[in-house]
Amino acid sequence: MKVRAVIFDVDGVLTEVDSSWGFVHRALGVQERAREIAERFERGEIDYAEWMRLDTQLWVEATGGRITRWDLEKILSGIPIRREAQDVASCVHRSGRRIALVSGGIDLLVARVAAAVGADIWVANQLSFDKRWRLVPGGLPVVGVNKAKAVRAVLYELGVPPESAMYVGDSKWDVEAMKIVGYPVAMGDDPAVLSVARYRIRSLGELCGLLETIEKGEDK
Repeated sequence: MKVRAVIFDVDGVLTEVDSSWGFVHRALGVQERAREIAERFERGEIDYAEWMRLDTQLWVEATGGRITRWDLEKILSGIPIRREAQDVASCVHRSGRRIALVSGGIDLLVARVAAAVGADIWVANQLSFDKRWRLVPGGLPVVGVNKAKAVRAVLYELGVPPESAMYVGDSKWDVEAMKIVGYPVAMGDDPAVLSVARYRIRSLGELCGLLETIEKGEDK
């Protein structure tokens, strides 16, 4: 078997929303302030951990310090998982391959998606809560924006070498991860991922056909 594991980005690939962070920002009415913080990160004025802290501080302030884990889960429940995600996951597992999720999104969402698709392993940036389950500004940037380290870690856990792994991504945040696997797949038309991808799919439902093509050696 050429492809032994398929690693999926989550936001925009397995879900119909490009950013779980942006989804929460919009739900709480802080998207403009969040955009300013993102621009500071892009300019190199703050690191990723500080970006997380400032973003989550916005949520705390917007709710008078009362936002809880359950409030966030309710907001994030509004993000639909793609209808074809479970069928694609089933065909990947039926062929004996492993499934991993590596996301720069929010762990509460990624946990739900992982359960829905039966992921063997998943990693995402983690939010922090106090003993009453109220949100604490900050969190743990497990993945950050350079996903290559996280991809290497999950592949080590799965016992799969990078050259036998496929990574499916849709944005610039996936580029570094795509560079280290044997089968990088761009979903959609983002120029950043197209520049490093070996394959391209326009929809998630095309993935199983691509895997069959690769195994037959017809992908040259």
